[in-house]
Amino acid sequence: MQKLISRNVIFGGALALSSAAALATLPRATRAADGALALDNLTFTLGATTYRIPHLELKGASLSALEMAALFLGDEKSVESRLARFAAKTVLIPSLSTERKVGDATERAVYRDLVVEGVAAGRVASLRASGAEQTVERPDGRSAHYIWGASQARGVDLRQLAHLATAVRVDPQEALKPVIDEESVESLAIEDKGERMAVKTGRLVATGVKGRALATPPGQLIDRLGKIDPDRTDADPALLKDLIEAVASFDVAGIEVRDVIAAGKGEPADKPYSIRAGRIAASRIAGAGVGDFALENFSLQSSDGGRIAFGRFGLRDARLASLLDGPFPQLSHLELKGLDADLPDGRMGETSRMKFSLSDIEANFADFREIAPTKLSARLDRLAIDLAARGEAPSTAQFLALGYRDIDLSAALAGEWREKTQEAVFAPMRVEGRDMGAATLKVTFGNVSGAVFSSMALVSRAAALAASLKSVELALEGGGLVDRLLALEAKQQKSSMEKARAEYARGADLAVTAVLGGGDKAKRIADAVSAYIMKPRRLVLRLASEKGINAFDAMARKPAEILESMDVEAMAER
Repeated sequence: MQKLISRNVIFGGALALSSAAALATLPRATRAADGALALDNLTFTLGATTYRIPHLELKGASLSALEMAALFLGDEKSVESRLARFAAKTVLIPSLSTERKVGDATERAVYRDLVVEGVAAGRVASLRASGAEQTVERPDGRSAHYIWGASQARGVDLRQLAHLATAVRVDPQEALKPVIDEESVESLAIEDKGERMAVKTGRLVATGVKGRALATPPGQLIDRLGKIDPDRTDADPALLKDLIEAVASFDVAGIEVRDVIAAGKGEPADKPYSIRAGRIAASRIAGAGVGDFALENFSLQSSDGGRIAFGRFGLRDARLASLLDGPFPQLSHLELKGLDADLPDGRMGETSRMKFSLSDIEANFADFREIAPTKLSARLDRLAIDLAARGEAPSTAQFLALGYRDIDLSAALAGEWREKTQEAVFAPMRVEGRDMGAATLKVTFGNVSGAVFSSMALVSRAAALAASLKSVELALEGGGLVDRLLALEAKQQKSSMEKARAEYARGADLAVTAVLGGGDKAKRIADAVSAYIMKPRRLVLRLASEKGINAFDAMARKPAEILESMDVEAMAER
């Protein structure tokens, strides 16, 4: 999809630039009675692209035929100076073809019925084309064919386009300048024989495009991408940095693609796959970051019979540049809504399926310090897993034995690092299951320095080891899962549920004492756990240490010793 969008952004630019560049040589020029200038059989090269225009007509041109012939001759400053003086009421180009080499590929394109209006000081007010076709051919026989529908562009700056096409950035502080105010293409169809894939889209729109010359020529980046060896991560260590820098050389106010349909042949080849997306949109694209990204009404039907679909996937404030320091990009918001999946589980047999759905998941991250956020929150609503569809899989057999045909879970998480007190607080962390119950955990860590967020793994690990556990609170509510466990035990032992409950309560008392010792605080916890098993309504355990318990304490001291050094509360609703 990135390929489609990137081509859309440059499409109007290529048309506008070629319209102006066509004036570079004049093999034959004639002037009509109304003053219109006609040019025939133009061929010229700009950058790596060769342009051919059989016929071109200009009305209200500000330059003579001789001046137009020299429009793109000389150095960059000379070209910019001439473009600044170029004006025309209308430029008509019935047909324009281009050819260029990109790595080992040859790209050829034909644009039809170009109409350029309102050229002033090298800036085009409006540009239209009835359509275009493009082919990309490679030496190994792979090829791709693109068919563009009618297109229109407004506010195209020819001077900046010429600069982007011919210059390599020397000044790292070069400013981004407007390139295209708005561009739209009514449709796009792609047939890629190499990938055995066909794609169709509805309307594509890009607005507010700004750019500056790349520090690395695009052809070099493409060559390096083609030489990537997945088994060697050190083959071109600077490639990621150069790619991010190239992306950062463009700002785009917004990009939107509607009604995308892709179909192809997977493995095996006789079983096709299909992908659909109702809308793909991104806005506030700047500095190798995206302010907002949305993928809506998405579905995938895979070659193996699997299906996955969702209503919306969204990101906010995603920064690609953070990949240079960490394993994932920084972002402030992530969401996924209306997920539904039905996938084959080949490990368990042909009839086994993995079926699950998700109502909503959302996560927010704020106040980044180096590579990680210092504040976060997340929630997961209604993750439903169809256990029966998997058959007798080991991971689901126990739940099926308890009478669960499906699992329905919701969860929430919030956390914050407090610089002033050097504390990290996670509250609440909650998981709730339908017909199971709910668990809520609150944890506070002390002596958490800012070094824990360091991009240097050694530094962050050392800081994490120095942190200490100050308090933890666990609350269990409801007893659906407990009751089902006891009912299954009673059935297997051929006894009553009351007897099984009493035996489990005694067993829990002994287990807690064995792990935590026989002190008063351990006895307090054991009594509360036993009481909860007898009547599973609500259990609350609180442990706190003013000094905190760090990793070295945990390794050097026994659990019973650690427990006795803490304040303990244990309560069960009876």
